[in-house]
Parts: sequence; C-alpha cells; structure tokens
Amino acid sequence: MKTALFLLLAALCPAAGAQELIPFHSGSRWGYAAPGGKLEIPARYLEAEPFSEGLALVRSGALCGFIDKKGRKVLDFKYQSAASFSEGCAAVKQRGLWGCVDKAGKAVVPFEYEALLPFKEGAAPAKKDGRWGLLLKDSREFRGGIYEEIYPVSEGLARVKVNGKYGYIGLDGKEVLPAVYPEAYPFSGGYASARLGDKYGFINRQTLALKEKPYAYIGPYSGGLAPAQPLDGEGRCGYIDKEGNEVIPASFAMCASFDEGLAPALKDFKGGWGFIDAKGAEVVPFKYEQVTNFRGGLARVRRGGKTFFIDAKGFEYLKK
Repeated sequence: MKTALFLLLAALCPAAGAQELIPFHSGSRWGYAAPGGKLEIPARYLEAEPFSEGLALVRSGALCGFIDKKGRKVLDFKYQSAASFSEGCAAVKQRGLWGCVDKAGKAVVPFEYEALLPFKEGAAPAKKDGRWGLLLKDSREFRGGIYEEIYPVSEGLARVKVNGKYGYIGLDGKEVLPAVYPEAYPFSGGYASARLGDKYGFINRQTLALKEKPYAYIGPYSGGLAPAQPLDGEGRCGYIDKEGNEVIPASFAMCASFDEGLAPALKDFKGGWGFIDAKGAEVVPFKYEQVTNFRGGLARVRRGGKTFFIDAKGFEYLKK
C-alpha cells in the first residue's frame, strides 16, 4: 500500500501558521486572504506558497519572486524555480543551477548545485556532479556527495539511499545506520519505521535491529502513530503505536502519517480523501481528490480540478 499524496511548488517548504495570510485561489490566479477568507492581497499570481519567515514565494509568468505581507515585491521575479525561506535563506534556481539567497537577495550559497532543498536543522540536501550530499548551513561545507538520494534531516539524521537501499547519516556525514533497508522513513520521537527483507517494524538510532511487527505494510511513524496494514486486514489501513498496538482500527482504504494532530485518510476507493484525528474521528470531510499533510495549520487539497488550501477546521481558501 502506498499513499497517494500530491505536491506542487516547493512543497517541502514549511508552511505558514494560522495567523499568517493564506494563499487564496480565485479563478486561475492566486492571492492571499486573512484567516476566514477576507482577501488581503489581490489574486494576480500564477502560483503562491504560504508565508514563511515573513515572505511568500509567488510565481508571475515563468519566473518566481518573493513578496511581503503587504503584497510588496521584496525579491525580483528572476528565479526559474524556488523554495520558501527556511532558516534564513531560500533555495533558488538561476541559469539552471541552484543556490541560496537571504532576504536581501544576496547569494549566501553559490549557484553551483544541480538540486538544493530547504535547510532544516542546519543542513540541506544538495546534488552536485550527479550525486547527493548534505550542505551545512554554517560552514557551507558540502559533505557526502556519494548518495543516490538524500532526504531532509529529521532529529539529527538524514535518510540516504545507497545501491537501492536506505540508511541514515549524521550532520557530520558519517554513517549512523547502514543502508540495508529496502524501505525506511524519517525519525520521529526517536523511532523510524522500516522494512528489512519482507518484514516491517521499528528501529531507533542505537541499533539497526528491526523490532518486527505482524503487518503487511507500516508507513512513516509520526506523532506517536504509524499507518499500518494488517496481514489479515483485507487491504485496509489503520494506525499503530511503536509497540505494534492497534490504536485506530484498520477501517480505511488508504491512510497517511499524522502531522499536527491530523492524518489524511481515504474511507473507500469510491469516496474522497479527508482528515482524521488521533482517535480516528473525521475532522475534515472525505471529499477531496488529493491532499497533502498539514504544515503550519494548512493543507493543500484538490477537488473538482481545482487546487487550493484548507485550514484545520476545513475552511476552504477558494473563490466559490
């Protein structure tokens, strides 16, 4: 079982909290509204991301730029692609290469990377000469550069892919857990779910030993729970804790990990995606074609061919 989530522009970036202006979809354009839906910045952008660190990433024509909460342009529309600000800088692409700029537009990381993700916990996944490594924020040192894939740091560890299998490295670039897992997920609360051979279970950073659980699939562990498909669950999905105890019964067609107390779930394949709480109760109705996890109080959803944001109460930031 795999989770059908979707991402658009810079979806790895942290989203804004509920007190921020929120991207508002009107017709074919985007603007920004206050919580509750009052339009504050006119809908004139082709794409818009939530505010992060006081600025919002928007697209006008073929290029991206950044605006403030008054709708004023702060960084010119000159970037081919970009990610929202994180830890004081934004990953941006110019002339085919990625670097990182501060809020004055000064390049604080040179434009020499084939790919660059936002900084998290002082490090950013970066790709150079066809291989991935970790770029350290303070020293600007690029460590590794030997991996097929690398993912954002979580609890001091970055998940990496070597010869088709996953392991973990620290910020110093040294191996913490070897790449022996065909599937593995980010650490949360000191644990990560993983698969070794055909067995799913949980690991911690002190040992690679898999604490096997009797499930056909276990997804990312987050918020104390992991989506799981029982061996005898007829393909249905529920949630377990790290001990393997069922917390939410396997009553969903598909389900994804928890973030900010809510998890995307699909009741049945004829219906839509919605959000449940840690007790399995419906919080946001099951009516969306696609969803992302909540970040900073917002989730991106798609319904009726339109993409827009909702808040944790299910309010839709969309012109009806």
